[in-house]
Amino acid sequence: MNNAKTFGIALAKIRKEQGFSSAYNFFKNIGGSKSLGIAFISYWDMERGKKLPKSWRLKEIMAALGLDQHSAGARELVRAYFKALSGSDDLIQILASVGPSGNLSGNELAEAATHKALAQLSVNLTLEQWKLRSRDIATHICQVYLGNTSGWVTVQELSKATGFNTEEIKKTLKALASAGLADFSKDKARNRLEGKVIQLLPFTAKTEPVRAALRKYWKTWLEGAKHVAFTRRTVRMSNASLALYRQHLEKAVNLCEVYSNPAENRQDSAVYLIDGGIVKVIPRN
Repeated sequence: MNNAKTFGIALAKIRKEQGFSSAYNFFKNIGGSKSLGIAFISYWDMERGKKLPKSWRLKEIMAALGLDQHSAGARELVRAYFKALSGSDDLIQILASVGPSGNLSGNELAEAATHKALAQLSVNLTLEQWKLRSRDIATHICQVYLGNTSGWVTVQELSKATGFNTEEIKKTLKALASAGLADFSKDKARNRLEGKVIQLLPFTAKTEPVRAALRKYWKTWLEGAKHVAFTRRTVRMSNASLALYRQHLEKAVNLCEVYSNPAENRQDSAVYLIDGGIVKVIPRN
């Protein structure tokens, strides 16, 4: 049994307990895609154990099922979800075993499960796909937008959001589609890797030209961009301490996925670059 089936079995069981005889009956009765924001086949895939919902959609599913967040059914579904993410009951057991004097917060549990989920959802692009993404700034930025947005995006929306003209957008989308990174149909496109986390490009001699191009594009794109948060410190530490701290920093940056919601209302959200860098300043060598 794979991990997603653990959640699917629990979801189907609770759906029946709530009086819905079939997955389709449930989906139709709650208003279908207008209520859940997904097609029936996507919901059915969850029950069949073919996919897991994003964490933010879990609340929507529980609400549609009529489950109070503190009910036994909600707890059972959340437990199954975390078990599916981590591959075991270990994290839940830790939470259940902590005494009143040292409670483990729900956020800590979610963070631990998120680290597991990120590892399971990670995908590596081919060098050719990376080269395509780095061919020009329009291609790079359009891929960033699609990768952080759920569902179909129109050419007009992309043009308005990025500032590139529609002809340039169409040319870019055709290239992304040919590389297997997007689906493109007439005047709209969507991310073909939705729900996946793209691993960073490896630091090798072969990838240096690509990484150099991407650095150049980000430098250009960030000129005049609005900084919404900023913090900086200088500190002296050993190489061993630096290596340990880098691990903590990487985890902290990756935890932005906890708050990520590609299906968020596009009028009330934006795409942010989370940049956790470390620069050696002294000695200068």
